[in-house]
Amino acid sequence: MSENEKLAQEVKAWRTKQGFTAEIAAKALGIPKRTFEGIEQGRGFPYPLLLRVAMESNDLSLKATQAKSPRKV
Repeated sequence: MSENEKLAQEVKAWRTKQGFTAEIAAKALGIPKRTFEGIEQGRGFPYPLLLRVAMESNDLSLKATQAKSPRKV
């Protein structure tokens, strides 16, 4: 299995575990949705270690959860 394929599996598992859409996950990671989708499809990412660290961050999960919630005005 290539590094890109391994990263794709990790990203998919993380997103599924968190219950995020691709759009919410991309926003939480601070990357474009198309880039996120490319990572999930195995096209790779130039900074896989940073991506893994970001996915493990509790602050990131909180940020993404807040992005999912409708904002009250």
